[in-house]
Amino acid sequence: MSQKENVNAKRCAQNILKPQKPIQPYICSTLNDFQEERDFLANYIFPQLNELCNSRGTYFKAVDLRWSALKTQEPFPSSLLRQHSCLRSQHLKLCLDYVNSCLPFFICMLGQTYGDFLPHCSPFMFSKATDLSTLSKVEQNLYVAAKNGYPWVLENPHCSLTEFEIIQAAFLNESQFQYFYFRTGTMLLKTLDEEKEEVLSSCSLKNDEEKLRIGKLKAKIISKGLPVRFYRDLQELGELVFKDWSVVIEKLYPSTIMFENIDYKHNFERSYHEEFAEKCEQVFVISKESNRTFEVLERFALKDVEFDPNSAASDSSLDSVLRINPLPTYKSVLLLSGERGCGKSTLIANWVNYFKKKHPDMLLIPHFVGSTCDSSDIMSVIHYFITELQYKNYGTQLETDVLNEDPNILVFSLLVEVFIASISSKPCILVLDGIEELTGIYGISGQKAKDFSWLPRSLSPHCKFIMSTVSSSLSYKSLCTRPDVRTLEFISTGEEEVKLNIFRQHLFIPSKDPFQQNRQALRKKTNLNPLKLTILANEFKECRIYRDEFQCMKEYLEVVSIQDLWELILKRWMEDYSWTIKKKKANSDTVASGEGLDGWVADALCLLSISHCGLAEDELLQLLDMLGYRNHYQVTPLHWAAFRNATKEWIQEKPNGLLCFRHQSLRNAVEHKLLGVITPVRESSPHTFQNPTNHKKTYFHQVLVRYFQRQTAFWRVYQELPWHMKMSGCWEGLCSFVSSPNITDFLSKIRSPSFWTRLHLLHYWNVLEEAGYDVSGAYLLSVAKIKADQCHKARKRCMLSVLESRVFEVTTVDKCRLIFFIARFLKCIGKTKEAEELFLSVEDMLVQSQSLTEMLFMVQNAIGELYLETGMTQEGFQYFQKAWSNLMYFSPSNLKKHPNLVKQQGRVLNNLTKSGSEEYLKGHHILEYATELSKLLDSNPRDQATMKYTEGVLILNTGNISLAKMKFQECLDIRRNLFGEKSILVAEIMEFLADLQFFSLNGERSQRKQVIEYYKQVIEIKENAEALANSLIIRKQLCISLSDTLCKLAGQLLLSDSYHHLMIEAVGYLYRSLDLRATYLGTSHSSIRGILNLLREIERIRGRRGWSQGMYQQYSEGSRNGGSLKENLLKLTYHSAQGSHTVSSAMCLNSDKLQKTKSMNLAPHPILDKSKCVSGKGKKILRPIACISAEKTRPKTQNNVELWNGPEKERAKEKKDYTSKILALGKMDGVVKLSRQRVLSATSESGKGQITTIYQYPRLGLLSTNNPLDSISELISEKWLFHSPHYSLTPQRCFLQRRSQVETKP
Repeated sequence: MSQKENVNAKRCAQNILKPQKPIQPYICSTLNDFQEERDFLANYIFPQLNELCNSRGTYFKAVDLRWSALKTQEPFPSSLLRQHSCLRSQHLKLCLDYVNSCLPFFICMLGQTYGDFLPHCSPFMFSKATDLSTLSKVEQNLYVAAKNGYPWVLENPHCSLTEFEIIQAAFLNESQFQYFYFRTGTMLLKTLDEEKEEVLSSCSLKNDEEKLRIGKLKAKIISKGLPVRFYRDLQELGELVFKDWSVVIEKLYPSTIMFENIDYKHNFERSYHEEFAEKCEQVFVISKESNRTFEVLERFALKDVEFDPNSAASDSSLDSVLRINPLPTYKSVLLLSGERGCGKSTLIANWVNYFKKKHPDMLLIPHFVGSTCDSSDIMSVIHYFITELQYKNYGTQLETDVLNEDPNILVFSLLVEVFIASISSKPCILVLDGIEELTGIYGISGQKAKDFSWLPRSLSPHCKFIMSTVSSSLSYKSLCTRPDVRTLEFISTGEEEVKLNIFRQHLFIPSKDPFQQNRQALRKKTNLNPLKLTILANEFKECRIYRDEFQCMKEYLEVVSIQDLWELILKRWMEDYSWTIKKKKANSDTVASGEGLDGWVADALCLLSISHCGLAEDELLQLLDMLGYRNHYQVTPLHWAAFRNATKEWIQEKPNGLLCFRHQSLRNAVEHKLLGVITPVRESSPHTFQNPTNHKKTYFHQVLVRYFQRQTAFWRVYQELPWHMKMSGCWEGLCSFVSSPNITDFLSKIRSPSFWTRLHLLHYWNVLEEAGYDVSGAYLLSVAKIKADQCHKARKRCMLSVLESRVFEVTTVDKCRLIFFIARFLKCIGKTKEAEELFLSVEDMLVQSQSLTEMLFMVQNAIGELYLETGMTQEGFQYFQKAWSNLMYFSPSNLKKHPNLVKQQGRVLNNLTKSGSEEYLKGHHILEYATELSKLLDSNPRDQATMKYTEGVLILNTGNISLAKMKFQECLDIRRNLFGEKSILVAEIMEFLADLQFFSLNGERSQRKQVIEYYKQVIEIKENAEALANSLIIRKQLCISLSDTLCKLAGQLLLSDSYHHLMIEAVGYLYRSLDLRATYLGTSHSSIRGILNLLREIERIRGRRGWSQGMYQQYSEGSRNGGSLKENLLKLTYHSAQGSHTVSSAMCLNSDKLQKTKSMNLAPHPILDKSKCVSGKGKKILRPIACISAEKTRPKTQNNVELWNGPEKERAKEKKDYTSKILALGKMDGVVKLSRQRVLSATSESGKGQITTIYQYPRLGLLSTNNPLDSISELISEKWLFHSPHYSLTPQRCFLQRRSQVETKP
């Protein structure tokens, strides 16, 4: 990518990161003569504009109420007469409401007609009207509009309804995004039938007046200077509309580079929270309590000072309003609590906006639980905070791949570690509202998510955490027990004036309210919290069209709880807006609703409540049609608009156009009263469909399954269809969906799948595995279809659903892309053998096609990494060589233009450094490549760490130890900041540094202490990784690697001048290492004998005299038969460097020390013959037996561990207390008895095997002896891992004896 393109890409990213409001123009025209134009625009022009908006991160949706649709339904069934009559009477009011909601966007089409209006006559006195039925249609509309916020319509009641819309949009409001389209000619585009002609001829006088009025209206529009266009036919109209609104889109959201196939899930998530905060700000009412709460929150956020009630405010009543729990300890969490509905969320949202404006340099990240579909899941919440923090800390653009490349983030415990690391980097303020609604859908249980037991007891001083919850919740009770939590109780105001202001704020009607005349009602009703007042204000505003609003208020005020109030309101919604259809007898497709709470409104709310990510308006209307609401019972867009307008405060439209509940109390009421469920929908398990009490919920899930099986938009299908299959127990369908070549095709095209996308795919497979389905079997069947040309590549055809898409042709590259995606996923979930086979198959297909593509070297690198992780170092190196050679075919200019190629080049280079020999690295000038490449990979911290690691190893090869240590330390610092202290990537570089630092020691106790601490941390990380590993092969490698580190740590403890307890600790580590080696390498493995020799020496020393400080020097001088402890340690130290894959490989021993070592009789009894040494090219290369029991053929059984389960899950095998073992060893035919240890019954068999540690590092060179192979080949095969300070570095003679593949021969 060029520099200019890169700048544009960053600008694009910045635009996408901002919430993009949709473009929703209101469509205005006379009712009857523009139907053809409306249909043409809706079917051809608006979809093109929507595509243009989608490329800018928003959408285009014209609001067309289509009143003419009502006439097609006449005559109405008797049960619908009331709803239709009320709908007609609020025509004008509804249109004006939608004109306001769509501002500043407005489209008006005018022809030769003026629309319905009152002719000139004596003014009608509305005050004398006692019944709306006695008024004409136009008079009814004027009356309703005037009483509901538009009194100005009575100033000129003789305007048509269409002109009222134009006045509201263009003359009472100013906007530059309003366009008028005048149709030329005297005849309508659509020929009028004879009946209409007769009606027009009989009303010639009115027709003449109408022509005069429409002429005046057009002249007024032109004279005001509003943009007017003239058209003669539909084609010309379409061109004009598309041109005008393309300019609007370009002006609001300028054209930039939009990357295709990028998952912008997180960016949209951010906009949802910002949209939520904006809406809260619009209705916020300031009070004394809110100002004081703002002050407390600000003090807490800015600095850690103890709250002093006397200095906070002079008002003595503050303590009764803000009940604060001060403790003389550091507080990192502030918990704002209060009753449900007291206004916590609105207050928090407004404080966030207030604080950001006042302190723009402070990093504050808000998250409102429940504002989006996944905002309540704890893993999604944590990942949202991590992504925001890393964006602020590192400036990563688009959907950051710092985390998305690492499968470990799908493990809850490791994700928490990344979170802790992220909040420790820089000062930050996190706001989490509504924590009582948190769930544990994917990671942990809902209870653990709510009680915050996963949150460390001590947070970084850099971070301040502000949370809000209900006082009676589990979250409140749990957090109050923490010493780092400061509680702040917010009590809703009792001031009458504040209550009136809250009511008026939501009323939006200048007329009198029910409380203005009788303030006693406010004093008597002490339970009127802000939520209740908001509900009452909206109901008072909307119910007056259908019934006596004061009588409604009286009934509503009688109830006590919020849930009872919602039940009354739901009942009114059903009566005023809904109707039922005659249902057949109950069967598998029909479910009877509760008495009085049924109909299309109830069905729509139920569908909305069980949807995964929300539903769009058009989706809901189509679903209602599926449920049987059609023909005379059809729910038209107009009917929906009336209901939607009345409930817009409670059913909000997110920036992506999907509808969801704005407040949890309404969701709870719908789930309890309409669905009849006990467990909240978000917290219900996939097996609840079996419960008879959930039959209605299951039925609606099945309806949504059938609906989304027919849809064409992939993201909507992926969001909803598998979720409803899971919740309805449709296991076969779910398995077919997630393994479908079509779905794989879509997912494989995504450049960087988001955390949400990958988490859901893994979650669905986890559910299927619990139900008995085989992941690898399903995918292998899909691969067979792909190879047999039976897959279907999606193409853009609206008539085909996502699952029905067909293909014109499938190329080899397409097939390889699909299979490569499947292979990577199988590797991620621990199906190592199947992944290897697919990787190799893809490589073979690409090589045979003779096409050098980016995919080829990515596949080869993936194969090499798989071999590296499973201990097959030499095979891995060969594939890294292939990948590097293919990368060399790309010119430097091509690499610079394609950042992904540069990224892949860095990964291959890093892998070559791990597995290649010193001769190869120097001969191919890898250090020079790494130096140049690191300059290109400076924008991503993960890539920076990888390149510093690579450079460190390569620089170490040159002998510059100090510079290498600096690179390694920089790599460690970056990885710690990114991934926390428990990441396997941190352990990798930490063990490297520990080895390097020890070899550069000169006896400094402080450095040795740091080395010991590093080893202990590495052991803890490896133990955790082994518990989480879902592959038997990788688990085996981790256990052997853990055994190596245990030996290293034991060696450090034994070689230090310390006390008896350290020796006991070291012995415990040796026993643990011995047990792991016996388990995974067999009891006859050569390294077992070395450990036992050392343990016998320790036992002998302890038997002669107790171990105390200074005893190491005493016994290190020698003992009988030359078998001293020091000699064993020195001998095994060398074998450690030679056999292990650690940084020690880049060092060699001082010649004097080597000669001293040679002069000592350290060679043990031979356990291998010389046939085990295999000749290499020009030199002898040792190929020791590393694992006699390890078969080359991998086991078929795989243990599938849930990737999202944390380390809190109990391990099947408890850790043994090795430090308490009795050091009693005896010989019994070569088998050693260990006290309190299981009998090692594994038998030794000759055969081929291979094993290396999970980390692949360079080795030490051979001993500088005359014939080293004759004296130490057997020792090297013992694969020892101790380091000794008596070996020193020789940079002048530093070389890398690279490891070769370890094999055994019969």
